[in-house]
Amino acid sequence: MAKKAVAPKKASAPKKAVASTPVDEPARRTLRVLVERLHPAVLDVVAAPRGLDLDVGDAFILDPAEPLPGVRDGIVLAIGVDSDRARLALLRGLADSGAAGVIVKHAGALGDDVVAAAEDVGLALLVAPPALAWGQLYTLLVTAASAAPASTPELSEAPLGDLFALANAVAAMVGGATTIEDPHNRVLAYSSLEHPIDQPRERTILGRQVPADWIQRLHDAGVFRRLWQTDEVVRIADFLGDEPGYLSRLAVAVRAGGELLGSIWVIEGLQPLGSEAEKTLRQAADIAALHLLRHRTASDVERRQRAEALLAVLEGNDRGNRGRDALGLDPSQPVAVLAFHVGAGADAAAVINAHRVADLVAVYCESYRRQAACAPSAGRVYALVPVDPDHPDQLVSLGQAIVDRTGQALRLGLRAGVGSAVEGLDGVSQSRREADDVLDVLLAGPERAVATIGSVRPQVVLHRLAQIVKEHPELTTGKIAALAEQDASKGAAWVPTLRAYFDAFGDMASAAAAVNVHPNTFRYRLRRITEVFALDLADPDERLVAELQLRFLGPER
Repeated sequence: MAKKAVAPKKASAPKKAVASTPVDEPARRTLRVLVERLHPAVLDVVAAPRGLDLDVGDAFILDPAEPLPGVRDGIVLAIGVDSDRARLALLRGLADSGAAGVIVKHAGALGDDVVAAAEDVGLALLVAPPALAWGQLYTLLVTAASAAPASTPELSEAPLGDLFALANAVAAMVGGATTIEDPHNRVLAYSSLEHPIDQPRERTILGRQVPADWIQRLHDAGVFRRLWQTDEVVRIADFLGDEPGYLSRLAVAVRAGGELLGSIWVIEGLQPLGSEAEKTLRQAADIAALHLLRHRTASDVERRQRAEALLAVLEGNDRGNRGRDALGLDPSQPVAVLAFHVGAGADAAAVINAHRVADLVAVYCESYRRQAACAPSAGRVYALVPVDPDHPDQLVSLGQAIVDRTGQALRLGLRAGVGSAVEGLDGVSQSRREADDVLDVLLAGPERAVATIGSVRPQVVLHRLAQIVKEHPELTTGKIAALAEQDASKGAAWVPTLRAYFDAFGDMASAAAAVNVHPNTFRYRLRRITEVFALDLADPDERLVAELQLRFLGPER
């Protein structure tokens, strides 16, 4: 059945500035308002037979296993209704229900018969992208439907989702420098008005993160416990005697449908922040919830869309303008693939680690080049980064910075491989393969964490040849295989002798020292190898094949 969403408690309506002005009726909750309050990437209206000014009620979660209850004026989330046949059946089933509309998930254009059915039964048909989680969409709808209108001109003028404009609006309303932070104390936006700030605020803005020592002090003082457990404004004045120049703060948690979205912090400047400031900040938190949701959803949807486009390009499935447009790449600038090895595994911990690393890589790459795209795949994280031809070493520096930061922040030991710079999307899959091969080489020898294809190309060539040999084991048959069998069955030392000879480039004294025998003994063993196994070391082709086959035996043989 469809289960009714419970809307969060609405903020109290603000008082009118002019007493003679009649009290307005509550703003109508229409389909237009609902769609406009959400990011354009969240909902696409494909059919609106009764227009966008149709009144809408609550959101309902569809349970296909149970009959539909009364959903009059409601918006039905069609979870699990993934085929055109099922969508047609749902629309017909809702024909006489009085519902306002239906939301389905779909990539690309819906079938004409589905759109026509929505028009016939008079239901609005909206499409959400597959990348958007139903739970997130549900929260967005509840918050968008219940959000109170902005209580001041400053808030109403802040574009929805523009957190820097919102921070300035809150600062102007409350009367102090403002930061908006996520639940992990990362700074999402800050005000730029002429309000006094102190050293902790300056450090927070410069680092886009609350400093670790301040987070610890706030934890120790119980500030976060008070902040996260209440919807009321919290005053922080505990550090006045500890920090020279410290200014008191007001902070409030921002929630939507019970989910913590972040917090707003306002510094007390020249004027004391009294009860009126606290009331204003509390009202601002209600409005900020929709801003934070739209900001987060926009970031999530756009990042996932970019990730999907990037994976298509990396796999060679998209070499046209579609991928270039989705990734925002400049066609005149070369690009290269950075690959990071997170760790194999399909368990929850491995998946979480991959996404955490992807988020961190995305932050670094976006600060390096806004066009950079990032995506996790099969235990690795890939970034497609524009290359500055005048500073090619920047990719190595970027890779090393990410490896270092991940080790500090996530306690993960990463390896980073850098593929060749390529022109156009046609070469991206090749750059990705090179980056993967570099990672394979680095994982076999842990002395380095970051390398380019150019710095390990000989090892990459051998790595690729070894992969070919695994697919074609007949390439390892012949004289070297017979030699290795003699070692295994009779305890001979033919393999170490021949390997030492090749490693020493024919220098008998060095080769003999490597296997701890006299040079004359080494010469005798080498002569016996050539006689018993008919190995012609004077033939360059046979010598090359013999050395490669020895390599493919592995170091333990």
